[in-house]
Amino acid sequence: MQSLAPAIRPDQTAAPRAALERPFYFIVVLWGERFRSFLLDFALPTLLSPNNLLALNTSPRSKFLICTRPEDWSVIERASVFQLLNKYVEPVYVEIPPCPAGVPGGIHMGTGHRLGYGFAHAAQAYAFVLMPDCVFSDGMIARLQDLAREGIELVMIPALRFAQEPLFEQLRKAGISPADHHKGAAAPICLQSRDLVRMALKSMHSESASYEWNAGYFHPIPSAVWWRVPGEDGIVLHSLSWAPMIDFAAVHEHDASTFDYWTFDGDYAYKNLGNISRVHLVLDSDEMFMASWSRSAENPYDLTPRKELGWPLVGGLVKRHRFRQAFYGGDLRLDPLRQTMLFHGARWHAEPVDQAWLPVEQRAVRALYSCVAPPADERIAVVLPPRKDMPTLVPLVRGLVSLMCAIGVAILRVRDVLRHFWIHREAFLPRMRQVLHGDPDVIRWLIWRARELAYYLAGRTAPGKPPRPNR
Repeated sequence: MQSLAPAIRPDQTAAPRAALERPFYFIVVLWGERFRSFLLDFALPTLLSPNNLLALNTSPRSKFLICTRPEDWSVIERASVFQLLNKYVEPVYVEIPPCPAGVPGGIHMGTGHRLGYGFAHAAQAYAFVLMPDCVFSDGMIARLQDLAREGIELVMIPALRFAQEPLFEQLRKAGISPADHHKGAAAPICLQSRDLVRMALKSMHSESASYEWNAGYFHPIPSAVWWRVPGEDGIVLHSLSWAPMIDFAAVHEHDASTFDYWTFDGDYAYKNLGNISRVHLVLDSDEMFMASWSRSAENPYDLTPRKELGWPLVGGLVKRHRFRQAFYGGDLRLDPLRQTMLFHGARWHAEPVDQAWLPVEQRAVRALYSCVAPPADERIAVVLPPRKDMPTLVPLVRGLVSLMCAIGVAILRVRDVLRHFWIHREAFLPRMRQVLHGDPDVIRWLIWRARELAYYLAGRTAPGKPPRPNR
């Protein structure tokens, strides 16, 4: 067995705990050799560590739903790691259609998620969707099982995207490489949380790196925001993206409409949990941690520092404005539950947490409350952080910051308009001559350009662009 540290095994002297009376349904959706290999080489081996699937104790037996194509299933069921999987859960093949041309892969995955969640709902099971391109810390499944025993109806795990190439290099340095699942015996991989966090934080995808609040760059549509802890190997993360474990005994009317336009980490949990009262947020990586990846070249973000983000006052206003736009806008399709969970900070750390973390967490909360606020939704009020974590005079501060953001963004837009005029100054006089000669195409074009600039100053896009006239 490949391992970075001795596994934390269950206490052999403790009395065995009673089996859960309802099963877990683990759901994975994939197609193609690349993601099939990820499942067999990384996801399943880390799930087969001592305190993951091996720790399951449910009656009836838990199931592992593999939603895939027939050609992928024929390879998966012959793999040695699949034979090992069958000892601890019941693998179930769920066929999905091929991905239609022009349909994004993330949306097509919803076909399998819809089917898997439907089966879980019918069985009143505990459902957890996992990605094939992911590794899991040892003890994650055992902890989910304990939370289910406590009556928790929804577990939410914060998630970020990491870069495949550096993460695989970190795994290789730790002595972990893909097993030959066609020939050799299955080799479970045991990853302790802190070791996995250390490797993951050294392998940030550029998109995830662009969510850092104190950096000289900031993503225009951030799905998270995070702060480094000085002198520590860790970050404070406030996320809008979470992976759920759902107790379907708490779901009375199953609503799968989310998969028409989004994925399982969208508003699916909010739509289906009628009384969101027994929620557990995973806010410490020691409890459980998972790392999913994509290639560095997939949706990269330019991490070159931006001049305006480096200005002491304007930079903070621009970031606050961008985060407000993402939080209240429609690009991320945020529901009140995810908006509320943002205000809980998660500690991802590779070393013990000490006093250096508290001031960073306080600054993070102040920054968030200075630009956005939790929604007024009584259903999820229980998910809000304790009142003592909220800064005083929050509404006044947020109002002032919002006003300053609007002024700062307006100044930057006026600057952009003036720069545009300066860059194109040589074309101004020829256009004026065409206007004086009564050229209707040029007049129509200049009217639209003036309208376009006015729309830009208002933060909107002008419709009905006419063809550009000849000079």
